[in-house]
Amino acid sequence: MGIFKNDDKQSSGFGFDENSMAGKAVKAVRWIYAITGVLALVTGIALLFAPAKSLIFLTTVLGFYFVITAAIRLFTAVFEPLLPTGWRATSIITNLLIILGGVVILRNQAFSTATLTTLVVVVAGFGWIVEGIMSILESELSANRALAILSGALSIIAGMFVFIYPLWSATMLVLFSGAALLVFGMTLIIRAIQFGKLVR
Repeated sequence: MGIFKNDDKQSSGFGFDENSMAGKAVKAVRWIYAITGVLALVTGIALLFAPAKSLIFLTTVLGFYFVITAAIRLFTAVFEPLLPTGWRATSIITNLLIILGGVVILRNQAFSTATLTTLVVVVAGFGWIVEGIMSILESELSANRALAILSGALSIIAGMFVFIYPLWSATMLVLFSGAALLVFGMTLIIRAIQFGKLVR
């Protein structure tokens, strides 16, 4: 199989025979790592150097996704003969609302982008506050109660800061996401190059 040194003259750079099942699996995993890494890298660069345009583009993609998927489900709801009447009516109404939402997003891209970004930040802030409260309430069960209380207090403060300065928090969130995706993409690309290579 070419797993060990000089075990097989046909062993590839992966450390496996490329035609074997193991070799094909290694190649597939490397391609998945590479493609995901490149996408993350490109997205990270775009968020860091052109955040406004990148967010508008992502919002536009989301709008098209809502319209297309809801239209498909609406078609199925109308023409599926075995669907119960109640489900059919609920599905038609729901998908019409989703299509309407998608159209609104596409017609007001800048406003929709700002709204969605702010909503994400507010949800994150709310989550931090809840997490902080839970951390303080559960501090009695922690091995280090003082650290748990401090962590909870900092989480609550961070959540309140997000509510007080949502726009600045949104900017920081976008920049942090871009940097994180940049590092994540580079890591995946390195893993794609190294994955499956064995010492020979």
